[in-house]
Amino acid sequence: MDDREFKSLLETARIGLTETESETIKNDLEEVINYFNKLDGVECGNVEPAYHPVEIPGIMRKDIPKEFKEKKELLDNTKTHRLYVVGPEV
Repeated sequence: MDDREFKSLLETARIGLTETESETIKNDLEEVINYFNKLDGVECGNVEPAYHPVEIPGIMRKDIPKEFKEKKELLDNTKTHRLYVVGPEV
C-alpha cells in the first residue's frame, strides 16, 4: 500500500492520526494484506466448504400433525377476521 492509497483510506474513514500512529497502522495493514495475498495462493478447489467448525448432526423430531379443535379459544387473544389472524398493514 503506497502513501497515496493510505492517505485516501484515512480521509475516507475520516480518521486523523499522528505520524507515529499512521506508520504503525500502515505497517499493520500491509501485514494483513500480505497475509490475504498468501491465502489467495492456497489451492482449495477440492475442499468442501465448512459451514460450522464442529459437525452437528441434524436431529429432527417426528412432526405429527394434530387437529386443534378449539380454534376460537386459540384465537381469542389475537385480532382475527373469519378465524384468520390479521397482521399489520405493510
